[in-house]
Amino acid sequence: MNFRTVSALIRSSFSKQMYHQLRLAAISHAKTEPGQCSACGYTGRFGPFGMPVRTGAICPKCWSVERQRLFALAIERGDIAIKDREVVHFAGEISIANLIRAKRPKSYQVSDFENPLAELQFDIEDIDMPDESVDLLIASHILEHVDDRRALSEIYRVLRHEGEFVCMVPIIEGWAETYEDPSIVSPEQRERHFGQWDHVRYYGADLRDRLRSAGYSVREFTAGPEDVLKYRLQRGEKVFIARKMQ
Repeated sequence: MNFRTVSALIRSSFSKQMYHQLRLAAISHAKTEPGQCSACGYTGRFGPFGMPVRTGAICPKCWSVERQRLFALAIERGDIAIKDREVVHFAGEISIANLIRAKRPKSYQVSDFENPLAELQFDIEDIDMPDESVDLLIASHILEHVDDRRALSEIYRVLRHEGEFVCMVPIIEGWAETYEDPSIVSPEQRERHFGQWDHVRYYGADLRDRLRSAGYSVREFTAGPEDVLKYRLQRGEKVFIARKMQ
């Protein structure tokens, strides 16, 4: 086999696909440091997840990924109070739902269009609930999909005085302003500009200003270096806790 033939094979789509599969296989078998799951208590090695693939990302017991374990840690550390509160959780992940139920809320309801077992199917931009009827509303990685100003207004409406809205979003702290463009509508362009086909923005550091202008005070939970290693978290990721002020 001459050099030209070998080069052609390397350049072929088959070879590229094989290389991609071999690379994924290597990543999936890569050794990672063992960790502990803050959501379910599992101790051991975590599996690869995502695209591009992140090693040591997913818990093999409860299927939590980094952002869910950070959220669970915020609950366990007392930064998010659950007991005796009426809680509504948009697109509630199983790992977090189980933890919340164990913390004895007064009530806990999940709203999810894609889960037929969810108690509610609410539009976060038009929440079908009475004014001031919820103590805690959770929406992780939801705001980047929707008209966030409408959503924040609706959440404010249904929260009781000093009720809390807890959220996580894709955020680039080095950007002073959120990047969004309503003219970008195709799935391909949204993925290119915002990282996913159904996202409509990348948040910048001004997320805090958006929350404050909607009537909330804002505090944040971030894991330190030791917790990042122990619980297999992403460095610098944040949970935003917005309290309704009147």
